[in-house]
Amino acid sequence: MIAFMFVISFFDISGLLALAAGFLSFFSPCVLPLVPSYLVFISGITFDNYNELKTKKYRKVVLIHSVAFIAGFSFVFVSLGISSSILGNFLADYQEYIIKAGGVFLIAMGLFSLNILRIPFLNQEKLVRLEKKPIGMFGSFVIGATFSLGWTPCVGPALSSILIVASTTKRISDGIYLLSLYSLGLAVPFILSALLFDKLLYFLKRYGFVMRYSTKIMGGLLIVMGVLLATSYYTTLTLMLGQLFSF
Repeated sequence: MIAFMFVISFFDISGLLALAAGFLSFFSPCVLPLVPSYLVFISGITFDNYNELKTKKYRKVVLIHSVAFIAGFSFVFVSLGISSSILGNFLADYQEYIIKAGGVFLIAMGLFSLNILRIPFLNQEKLVRLEKKPIGMFGSFVIGATFSLGWTPCVGPALSSILIVASTTKRISDGIYLLSLYSLGLAVPFILSALLFDKLLYFLKRYGFVMRYSTKIMGGLLIVMGVLLATSYYTTLTLMLGQLFSF
């Protein structure tokens, strides 16, 4: 209980939601199965080099390029957070209506994630194809930024929820904070995948079923957030939790 209180006090409720949304996004059906392909493409190492993958040299190569890849998609997501905060401040006079509309939108996204509501354009697969990887770590950074745009239709519901919350903040730094935590939630399992690269296919085959549950959890989370935003209880809940777990 003490540890839980410490976590809540360190991250506010919005930060925890952003972190959780990023983590669940990694386990979505259009991200997790493609992680081995991303790692192969950015590092130039394949599963044919199975024995070599166990050496420190090749693990280091995969890890370094993975960090650059993460920096790329984090740059895009944080930039979206900055834009969302700026737009929210610009439309501050209409923020109450924007928040309620955003809540309704999140409820729709949650129902879509639970396969209760059909939204055709979100079912369209958006792939960014690069025939040749740009050279070096900068190339991995560029690929991370590029692929994040390809992920957007799939991780859109989770990402949208954090962007809507970011638009309600008064400071641009808050938008940076929230989207940095979202990126962190996505980055941590990606780094673990890079470290376990030679065992990744085994883990995907054995534990790939988690994708079904992550989508359902995300759907439920989006509906709860949507209801809280649409009914204006989100801010109240945030203040209550902040006071409850403050030291």
